[in-house]
Amino acid sequence: MTESTQGPGKPLLRDGRVHLSAAVAGFIVATAVAFIGDNQVAWATPVYFVLGWPVMCLVIYLLARVYPHSSWRWTLSMMLGQVFSSIFFGNASFVLQAMLFVTLLSAPQFVAGALGARAGYARQVRQAGVKQTERSINTEDSSAQDKL
Repeated sequence: MTESTQGPGKPLLRDGRVHLSAAVAGFIVATAVAFIGDNQVAWATPVYFVLGWPVMCLVIYLLARVYPHSSWRWTLSMMLGQVFSSIFFGNASFVLQAMLFVTLLSAPQFVAGALGARAGYARQVRQAGVKQTERSINTEDSSAQDKL
């Protein structure tokens, strides 16, 4: 379960890189928002909702579009990055509060991930259809040449 396929003919990719990308993005965005908002935790400032949410939703959408299988995992990794940001730069005694707030406030990211995964699956189906069409055209061409 630690590997996912990228489609026919492409090598397997370890999910660790995708998890790490999502976690680092969550950490960086939460830290930047906390510093911009001049607060210890990101969600205590309006900048989180105006700037942080859209950026994190975009990152999750793009990750889920490229890696659509079980895309909810990318949001969980991003949530973990946000929690680590609040622990490192906020108050470590509020770990449970941070986990609760980040979980509740990540609902839009789950939606963005679901939409990105849907778009990713649709893209994979289109690519598979194009390859199937190319194969059938090549087969028809070779059978026509055989008749000659």
